[in-house]
Amino acid sequence: MKKRVTFQCWNNDCKRTYTLFREITKEQVITVACPYCNAEAVVDLEPYRKKIKTVIKGIEDKEQDLGEELELPDVLPTQKPE
Repeated sequence: MKKRVTFQCWNNDCKRTYTLFREITKEQVITVACPYCNAEAVVDLEPYRKKIKTVIKGIEDKEQDLGEELELPDVLPTQKPE
């Protein structure tokens, strides 16, 4: 799914926020470049993954796993690539 996402540059000389229209997939790490200072950055999406579950009421309560969704903050912090 393509989505407009806001990032904050990791570079101490920049630290600006910027938005990019990115494809958000099941990959856990995305790579971006700051449009202001051209610093390459990575964003780990794993901490923002949440499991979706539903509880079916009946004779016994049964929990069903429906997959995962991303709960992204308003501004994603970036990190320097290793």
